[in-house]
Amino acid sequence: MVPLAVASWTHPARAQLIAQYFPSDLPGYASPEQADSVIMHQLMSHQPAGIHVGDFLVRPSAALSAGYNTNTLATPDTQSPQFVMDGGLKVNSDWTRHAFGLFASVSDRRFSRIPIADYTNWTTGAGGSLSLGQDTLALGYTHYRQHLSSMDLGNFGVSRPVPYSADDVRLTYTKLFGRFSVIPSAIYEDYSFGRATGGGIDTDYGSLSHHLETGSLTSRFELSTGNSAVMILRGSAAQYQSTQGGTPNDYVDGAAFAGLDLDTNSVIRYRLLAGGETRHFTRSAAPSVTTPTFEIDTIWSPSRMDTVSIFFYRRILDPASPFARNQTVTDGRIQLDHELRRNVFLRGFAEGGMSQTGRTVAGTRSRTQTLFKFGVSANWAINRYVTADLSFSHVNNYSHGGLPLDTLYAGRRSTFASNYIALGVSFAE
Repeated sequence: MVPLAVASWTHPARAQLIAQYFPSDLPGYASPEQADSVIMHQLMSHQPAGIHVGDFLVRPSAALSAGYNTNTLATPDTQSPQFVMDGGLKVNSDWTRHAFGLFASVSDRRFSRIPIADYTNWTTGAGGSLSLGQDTLALGYTHYRQHLSSMDLGNFGVSRPVPYSADDVRLTYTKLFGRFSVIPSAIYEDYSFGRATGGGIDTDYGSLSHHLETGSLTSRFELSTGNSAVMILRGSAAQYQSTQGGTPNDYVDGAAFAGLDLDTNSVIRYRLLAGGETRHFTRSAAPSVTTPTFEIDTIWSPSRMDTVSIFFYRRILDPASPFARNQTVTDGRIQLDHELRRNVFLRGFAEGGMSQTGRTVAGTRSRTQTLFKFGVSANWAINRYVTADLSFSHVNNYSHGGLPLDTLYAGRRSTFASNYIALGVSFAE
């Protein structure tokens, strides 16, 4: 089991320090999502079937939204109207055995009162799988350019959007032995961080650039159809870019997990994963980190009209700020989906998270950050091609241990709140 994502109609459901945006239906990337709730199934029933081109299914999409953000950069006096334009294209094979898919997406955000907050994200990738008898070989590649946000958990000292690009290559082989399967995998990731610009001051985040190699071995035992016991062993090694006057934050990491993947009950389905992780820094003076880790992903459908989703995790994350490196993050989210009418759906969510950062070198301070979010949204499927939505979200953050000096925003505070309301429309073919 890999880290799970939570689908959202508005902003990403939970902050990820190094965000990876892989569509769940791209062959080669087997990242399960909570999009399989009853309400999401009903939403999907209103989606267009796509365009068949030979043996491939082509699905273009576009979305526009306009709203107002009361605190764009987690800094006083940075309120602004916000305009979002999204576009995407997915192509998947319609073969009976093997599979191939590719995709591209772009997301542009504009803030009319604060141009330095503007940014554009884009992603492209491809993946495929080969059926080798009962076994499967899968390969995937993704390249993306994203931006760190001051609203994300663990991003100490980040005010303006910080650009970074990454390449991700992963190879997975699934070997079946009856009800038992063994899944070795290898992943290579290359992250390159740039400069935050604007306001006449540039801030270089190049010290966060690094390579990450990960190998894992997953074993699954099928208890019954759709229900499995899972065990995972994982090892990682990271090599950071050397910077003048700084010490690279290279590390080696080991983890072991065991859990259950129970997915046949129509009322409640859940994935449980628990274990431990240890990280040792090989070139810096940062102390080692060892902590219990877990992940809980539950979907409860008390009726045909309602779905309750709960996601809760604790793990060690890669740094997304030069001021917060050896971070242990605990985060939880509860979400309710309700079908108000056949084509009108409501959603409400609440989320709370904490990032605990130990000292990296002598003279630095440990920091703790707590982040709370809640929001509501209404989604109206006008027809199979057009959907409208109205959403509101609130973010509240408190950081203990002080914030690094921001030369652009000297008045930044460790506590901030932000409210965002938006009206949008999306199109799909």
